[in-house]
Amino acid sequence: MNRRTFLKSVPVVAVLAAAKSSFSEDANTAVGTALKAEPVIATEGVIKLSKPDLTKGVPMMEALKKRKTERNLSDKKLTLQQLSEVLWAADGINRPNEGKRTSPAAMAKYAVDIYVVLPEGVYLYDVAKHELTLVVKGDFRKESGMQDFVYIAPVNLVYVLNLKNWQDMSRPILEQKRDRWIAVELGCIAQNVHLYCASEGLGTVIRGMIDEKKFSEVIKVKPEQIALAQTVGCLK
Repeated sequence: MNRRTFLKSVPVVAVLAAAKSSFSEDANTAVGTALKAEPVIATEGVIKLSKPDLTKGVPMMEALKKRKTERNLSDKKLTLQQLSEVLWAADGINRPNEGKRTSPAAMAKYAVDIYVVLPEGVYLYDVAKHELTLVVKGDFRKESGMQDFVYIAPVNLVYVLNLKNWQDMSRPILEQKRDRWIAVELGCIAQNVHLYCASEGLGTVIRGMIDEKKFSEVIKVKPEQIALAQTVGCLK
């Protein structure tokens, strides 16, 4: 994993300085489009994601059979549809009436924010709106990892801890127990991405090699909030 113990040093009061927009209770209302190869376009700092196609994909057992780590990735960009589905698979809302997601979270506290590093900029995934909000313009792929394929692949996901939902607790929870629950949440998110990529024919790799200090300066959070990263791209 990493040079430090995962989640060990995260204080209960840690919050994401960059995550200014609160999640609403609205369901995912993005309008679906057919799979297209057009470039991802941001309007006024927001990328409106397509509605995921829930009828596609291979059977689950086949996806599990195909699931593997892939580092041999090309610089070919994902379509807007693929980007949308990667993020929805990771932690999107799958039960709109309840606001529940594709990945489990203890007591629905949802302690992981997904930052999406594209060649054009770094974006925060707004789960409720199913859209990306610009955090900073520019290509910061080199700040999001330490391996060469990170700088080539079109998408890098950085999983950042956001414990604001854990601050208001009527009953105190031991940090060790809370951190274990969050680790499960994080692992499920990463595995969801793996299974989607296996089904879609994309490549992905989970990464612990990231300069937390360097990337935290880009998105204006504390270094200890940087938990894990995952690279996604087309196979060469």
